[in-house]
Amino acid sequence: MDVLALKRAQLEETARHRDALRISPRLRWLFFEITNRCNLRCRHCGSNCTGEGQALTADEVEAVLRSAAPENPMVCLTGGEPMLHPDFFDIAGRVHGLGFGWGMTTNATLIDNAAAQRLREAGMSTVSVSLDGMERSHDELRRRDGAWYLALRGVEALQKAGFEPQVTTVVHRGNFGELESLYEMLCGMGIRSWRPINVEPIGRACESGDMLLSPEQFRELLRYIREKRFDRDCPMEVTFGCSHYLGAEEERMVRDHYFLCGAGIFTASVRSNGDICACLDIENRPELVQGNIRADNFLDVWQNRFQAFRRDRTADCAQCLSCPERTVCGGDSTHTWDFKNRRPLFCLRDFGM
Repeated sequence: MDVLALKRAQLEETARHRDALRISPRLRWLFFEITNRCNLRCRHCGSNCTGEGQALTADEVEAVLRSAAPENPMVCLTGGEPMLHPDFFDIAGRVHGLGFGWGMTTNATLIDNAAAQRLREAGMSTVSVSLDGMERSHDELRRRDGAWYLALRGVEALQKAGFEPQVTTVVHRGNFGELESLYEMLCGMGIRSWRPINVEPIGRACESGDMLLSPEQFRELLRYIREKRFDRDCPMEVTFGCSHYLGAEEERMVRDHYFLCGAGIFTASVRSNGDICACLDIENRPELVQGNIRADNFLDVWQNRFQAFRRDRTADCAQCLSCPERTVCGGDSTHTWDFKNRRPLFCLRDFGM
């Protein structure tokens, strides 16, 4: 069996695993949008945080975790900017005290040496920091002068406290030419893991037509990542994100695993208003809300609802029905599925792949 045939067989096995999880889901990741407040106004924000001040209480987070304890998921605290929550360290301490592993996604602008040390004491195990290009590009995307310097300060503080932060870079047309400069800077900083991802056709990124990568740029991004991953002199892991089916040739070449969207089958989230959903990047439509922690038991919702995410979406889409990749792709990522028009907003065929 040649390599491509072997990969196709493994992709089909992954698809069978996905179908099994639709019947018997296993909660591996639990995300808490503990606040929708943010100190930045990023042009590409997928959740389109409004800063209205909605927030979960520490008691609410703890109650959900006690309910979810039989599943023992990895917990991620996010926002908005999670560290804007006035009780952030109380929440973090409770997560750790209950025995859950936990991490955080952050813009790092609020992390100094003291905060980084408190994160260590609160048992944080992983942290993803957004750094979207060099200074001008980053600040323009984040809509705040000085955000780049604050993010670098946060990364350095985390490293000083003993963390190995993963840097995530959203690649768009404006910073596409800075990949190598950013790579060299991150290597010089001793970063061990870098995750360049494409800007998604969701949230604020849809408000302007100058952000989404062209098909040629997207293919070049994958080529760049692949080149770094197989460069023996590259001192860090360079990996594409978890999103999107990329076809048999690219799968396992730009990341370690095959594509498998976990929304509603091994990933769940709680929004800052208490709504229970699958993935925080998924369009916030009423029919996709599975319950609310202020009225429902979280584990009961996880085990007995989520039907919208535990079915074959491609059966509703003529474009998917005629696609030979339908079974393994499964309609691509749930967060880039157009639930109104029942079609994928991202499809590898649109990118000439």
